[in-house]
Amino acid sequence: MVSAVPTLFLVGRRLLHCHQPSDRPARLIRLGIVDDHPTFRVGLRRLLEQEKEITVAWDKGTLSEMEEVMAASPVDAVLMDLSLGPNEDSLAATRRLVDKKKAGIKVIVISASFDPDAVTAARQAGALGYLPKDLPAAEMVAAVKTLALDQSNNGGFADFAIGRKSTPHSSYGLTKRELEVVSLLRRGRTNREIALDLGVSVTTVNKHVQQVLKKLKVRNRAQAQARLHHEALVGFSKA
Repeated sequence: MVSAVPTLFLVGRRLLHCHQPSDRPARLIRLGIVDDHPTFRVGLRRLLEQEKEITVAWDKGTLSEMEEVMAASPVDAVLMDLSLGPNEDSLAATRRLVDKKKAGIKVIVISASFDPDAVTAARQAGALGYLPKDLPAAEMVAAVKTLALDQSNNGGFADFAIGRKSTPHSSYGLTKRELEVVSLLRRGRTNREIALDLGVSVTTVNKHVQQVLKKLKVRNRAQAQARLHHEALVGFSKA
């Protein structure tokens, strides 16, 4: 009889025990990463590549780059940033990837925000889960393993933002609209581009940006971006 050893899997926000035969070889997960923030993308790749069960086949900054590499280097699952650049529709890309004609590639959404509507949209698009970018390193890795290895195909959805009562930058007293501006600022958008994305005037965006700088206690956009980039990565240092 094959002996069994306990293995921990993180489901939702809980750790569950399951068993697998001790002589069964570890299954290799081939992952792709799509995120338009290079520093975060490289940091995430390095974190995941430390795991023997995971191979990161590629990391890309745009959906067009993802499409180009997918045929030559197929993957089991894709970690998809929910908020890519202008004209980049992560949800539409998610629906295409999980389509049966695409061999049922699994998509795990990652995001710097905790918008309940975004979580719902990701689930409806067919994503397996929603992972906040500031998850501690151990939880991020465990979540990716659990979702990528899931063979149940029961249509379940794991929301790892459950239980979070605030957004990443709510301690600064930012309003919902200012949080939207923050999300675009950290991607290097100009005020004109932000205005187009949000459907407001440039004058209105200027006022929001000034309030964001004031609340973040920084002097300019560069300092704001540096602070926001740092906070998006800081969770990876909390194992």
